[in-house]
Amino acid sequence: MTPARPRAPWAALLEPAIGAALPAIMRRALRRGLAGIWSRTEGPLPDGGAVVVANHHSWWDAYLAWAVADRHGRPSGAIMDAAQLARFPFFRRLGAVSEREPRAAARRAAAGAWLVVYVEGELRPPGPLGPARPGAAAIARWAAVPVLPLAIRCVMRGGERPEVYLRFGRPLAAGVDHETLAGALAGLLARLDDDLAAATDAESPLPGYHAWWRVADRSHERAARWRAWWGAP
Repeated sequence: MTPARPRAPWAALLEPAIGAALPAIMRRALRRGLAGIWSRTEGPLPDGGAVVVANHHSWWDAYLAWAVADRHGRPSGAIMDAAQLARFPFFRRLGAVSEREPRAAARRAAAGAWLVVYVEGELRPPGPLGPARPGAAAIARWAAVPVLPLAIRCVMRGGERPEVYLRFGRPLAAGVDHETLAGALAGLLARLDDDLAAATDAESPLPGYHAWWRVADRSHERAARWRAWWGAP
């Protein structure tokens, strides 16, 4: 086994600056890389801390974990792979907690954060919810906070950039069991997929979803104006 490289002595000095800059970096990346983010809720969202359980099918999910909390005015938090967190320790400044620190994660949620747990435990191809790892229900129980199911789809439709759709389920009580939690998320993801499958106009956002923000001038919209200017049908 190759021994781990020692960290440069200046790395710890840079971490606070990188951590402070991360929100601006992620916000810029989301707006440059996506066509927009749309959401739909099935019930009232928690006012305080919560364990947010979600599927993990997109590279953007790490940024979305922060964006979801930021959008709703909550401190952010997320369970992160221990090896990845060791590589990028500045994410701790946004509330990231190692998968090996469930009690620390519970304290984060109890303190008011929306702690995102991608229950599949790994990045998976788009599709139905994969096997959900246990742990999220225990964290919610220790923290005495509700569990909020969240289905996420990052999809290419009728534009040049991917669109993100979020569907929030009804909060589940802190004492919910793992099987009920996984079933609620699987059903929520299936309903989001049904919405995508039923959409007849790929160039328009899904009906019933509220835009957090969207690109104001997409390519097909510019093309329509050019056609109108030239008098083309």
